[in-house]
Amino acid sequence: MIRTALVLSVILCVGCGKKDSHAKGERFVPASDPALLYSGRWDRTDPARPRASWPGFSVSTDFQGQAIQVRMNDSGNYYNVEVDGKFQQVVGGQRGSHLTYLLADNLGEGIHRVRLQRRNINFNEPTEIEGFVVDEGARLTLPEKSRRKRIEFIGDSYTVAEGNEAVAATLPWEKKYPVTNFAKGYASLLGDAMDADVIAVCRSGSGALCTWKGEREHPMGERYGWTQMESPTPAWTFDEPAPDLVVISLGLNDRNGLKGPDGTVSPEASAEFREAYRRLIAQVRQRHPKVRIVELSPFPPWARENISAVVAAEKAAGNTDVFYAQFDEFPGGYVSDGHPTVETHRKMAAQILDQLKLLGVASDSGALREP
Repeated sequence: MIRTALVLSVILCVGCGKKDSHAKGERFVPASDPALLYSGRWDRTDPARPRASWPGFSVSTDFQGQAIQVRMNDSGNYYNVEVDGKFQQVVGGQRGSHLTYLLADNLGEGIHRVRLQRRNINFNEPTEIEGFVVDEGARLTLPEKSRRKRIEFIGDSYTVAEGNEAVAATLPWEKKYPVTNFAKGYASLLGDAMDADVIAVCRSGSGALCTWKGEREHPMGERYGWTQMESPTPAWTFDEPAPDLVVISLGLNDRNGLKGPDGTVSPEASAEFREAYRRLIAQVRQRHPKVRIVELSPFPPWARENISAVVAAEKAAGNTDVFYAQFDEFPGGYVSDGHPTVETHRKMAAQILDQLKLLGVASDSGALREP
């Protein structure tokens, strides 16, 4: 029933974009307005046109008024709309410039926190926010920080929750856009449980050394320094507050890309993977000297063996800031070309949270929010 309602919401919102200027009785709030809070990696080179492409980015504001619309340039992405921390609807699905989506209407009196978050991953041009259209008497104020911590995830399609709301076993790439929901992926669930904002530096198909096809150009260790997922410029400045925890979840794509015709990965290729993984750890440590780093291994034995070896090598080198955790495979819990369902993501999050508590990097009081 919930999934049916979501699909209907997506269908209805696909037609709600428009290219008209704001009507009489409305005013335009530019994207550079100081009342807007941007979360994730945003290119602010042009303050009037902030751009973002890494999954899970968001923009929010504390809003006092009747109605609020967002105006953007986009390439067919989908977005969750939250009001006062509660999911309201999905908007998006259109391609073009000056697209306008109604986020909330007929809001009651008082101040309401409105948040727009990208649901899916997309390799096309970044989303560009132009601003918001509000009723003439509306007021916007910068939201106060509501969470105490920040977690940065460096990961792959599992971490971005690719296709998690799908029901089909396989889907064409763009058909995954409306059925991908970052907010119901294990990374977001862990952030909720740990009272932490989540920053995702995650890309479907990528690994520490290579892609799932074996391509070695622009591995995640290189992309980690990028503001945009598909472009090395501008470089990310790392001048925002440092995360309290970094979780690296890679290895699935490396294994697929490195294995030979017999289905195994050679010792030489495995050693290259471990070296690339350690280079990524060194880069994280250089950017965030005091951060704790969790090496999260997926279920294939090859990944667990090699990531465990990476952690052991780090500890042998005297690095006490590195921890090992893992998640299992859950038979029958995969759709959309082998990706975890919403239910499987929840099982993964619960399993990982228990380990983080034992490692002392998550509070014993942390718990997954009810679905």
